[in-house]
Amino acid sequence: MPRLGTALFVLIAVSAPTRAEIQVGVPEVWPSKHELSVHFGYKLAFGGQVGDAAGLTLTPEYAYRFHRLVWFDVQVTQLFGFGARDGTCLNNTAALCYRGGWMTQLAAGVKIKIPTKLPLVVEVPILIGINGIFNRECGDNGAAIPVLRTGGGLKYFIKPRIGLGANITFDLGPAFHDATRCKGGGRYTDLYGAFDFSVGAEFIL
Repeated sequence: MPRLGTALFVLIAVSAPTRAEIQVGVPEVWPSKHELSVHFGYKLAFGGQVGDAAGLTLTPEYAYRFHRLVWFDVQVTQLFGFGARDGTCLNNTAALCYRGGWMTQLAAGVKIKIPTKLPLVVEVPILIGINGIFNRECGDNGAAIPVLRTGGGLKYFIKPRIGLGANITFDLGPAFHDATRCKGGGRYTDLYGAFDFSVGAEFIL
């Protein structure tokens, strides 16, 4: 019996920390001020004169908590463009091609993280960014600056340092392009707007 009691005590002592890390029914308490995240999603742009970007996105992110609810936030988003064939191809006018190109965005600002009574956190990013626009069918590469990036998301922290969830973001700003070879004319400016839905994970370091 003493040996059985000792074995039970050791088993409870070893398993207790593991059970304590599983968050159920308690609010998230940040164990650190540093966060790394990665999200995968799909972006659909609108407002372009010649072609709108669309495709899969990959977004690594770093955030630093400097207030109870507010984090400094930096995001880098890469759009791998593909989408509707929205115009004739430059080298084959009998065929249709996707004209939206690819895009790389660097954005920085703040992210408001609002805990709830559960380990579920509401996130609201408010960022300003610059987008590099390239690999466009009509040669009208360029940049969008400044771009307002905002939206909302939910993360459920399955453990104090690991959260899983989804985001919906919205981008808006002016875009400046080189001359297009599809419609003629010189350089031009149009509207860059986009919706982005993504899923991913956050890691509190």
